[in-house]
Amino acid sequence: MSLFSVGKRLLNRYPSFLVASSKAYNFIGFNKTRKKGKMNRVECNKSFLYKTKAKIIGSNNSIQIGNICQLKNCTINIYGNNNRIIIGDNVYLKDAEFHIEDDYNEINIGNKTTIFGKTHFACIEGRKIVVGDDCMFSADVVFRTGDSHSITDNNGNRINASKDIIIGNHVWFGNRTIIIKGVHIADNSIIGTGSVVTKAFFDVGVVLVGNPARIVKRNVNWLRERI
Repeated sequence: MSLFSVGKRLLNRYPSFLVASSKAYNFIGFNKTRKKGKMNRVECNKSFLYKTKAKIIGSNNSIQIGNICQLKNCTINIYGNNNRIIIGDNVYLKDAEFHIEDDYNEINIGNKTTIFGKTHFACIEGRKIVVGDDCMFSADVVFRTGDSHSITDNNGNRINASKDIIIGNHVWFGNRTIIIKGVHIADNSIIGTGSVVTKAFFDVGVVLVGNPARIVKRNVNWLRERI
């Protein structure tokens, strides 16, 4: 029986026990939290963290982790003010990196989403990364809302503004995929290994492959189980 299913039963029957056990586990789980500033909050009373580090430099930032989540060897860095990281319920994250710079950014990971290897989320300049429910990540996946540095035209005007990244429900990201600013991916889609997604795709149930990624198959869906 998985930790998720055991946790759900404990949460329903003994919510106070689950809070106490998660606090004890997190205390001995080699986790580190460093906060510098005012009104910074980390909430994870009903989830289990192991070798996970959080560093917050700024004020009024929040990290909210839902119920029955597992975080293993994850890193969270926030530099700025009024930023939020929200992780839903029943989420599994392994080797995930969250990096936020500037103010009013948000990274939101939906319920039952799983990350099985190194994945990097970089959110800057007041933008959002939203990942829907029941998404599945392989390893070496990168999300970036911006370029970190300025590109200008010949008159000195900046031309590379940061943009949100919005991912629907039940999207599968293959190994070594890259998702850049302004991308929208609709529900039930699949991003093939090594693909670089550079624009929005609003069609539901497509396979995206290539650099830059393009639609190679439509009207598909996927299962976590092999049948």
